[in-house]
Amino acid sequence: MTLTLTPPAPETSTQRTASKAADELFTEHGVLPVTMADIATRAGLSVEELRAAYPTKQLLVVAVLRRWHGAWRRALAHIAEASDDPRDEILGIFSYLEECFADEGWRGCAFINGHAELGRQDPVIADLAAEHFRDVEHHLALLCARADLPAHIAETLSLLVEGARVESAVQGSAKPARSARLGAAMLMSVFEERSAF
Repeated sequence: MTLTLTPPAPETSTQRTASKAADELFTEHGVLPVTMADIATRAGLSVEELRAAYPTKQLLVVAVLRRWHGAWRRALAHIAEASDDPRDEILGIFSYLEECFADEGWRGCAFINGHAELGRQDPVIADLAAEHFRDVEHHLALLCARADLPAHIAETLSLLVEGARVESAVQGSAKPARSARLGAAMLMSVFEERSAF
């Protein structure tokens, strides 16, 4: 069975409790040091209850990545609702990242961290990270099309998003989001000026 970022069914209450606990522990410590017993304790479940909800730690990693991807998609929908102009929508993504980076619990993007820690040994996690990155770029490509920006700009904007995520984790700062937002605004202004001629 191929695992994707789209869950086949909503999580049960126990699964939500387990994946939330796993998310917290993976964010704090990384995936490899965390045991199923650690997750069960954090979730207030027995190991048997945890394994009934998620039989393997890999499935918990998948559940956590689905949580992150779902949060990302909900944020994009909220930004779209609040923006009349696709260019403002693009810039809104970087404003959302700034909010994420400013959170004291931010330890970096789960997809970047997960790929760095597990991607070489676990093709499922590598594939899910790649799926998320493709989704980011695809969304930006749709916005670029609506804004009459060249299609290849989406790739550059995607690099600004991912670069900001990495640098924020290293710096422990929200500043990379502001820098990336400025870079995106400057890039879009170049093509706005060209289209005016």
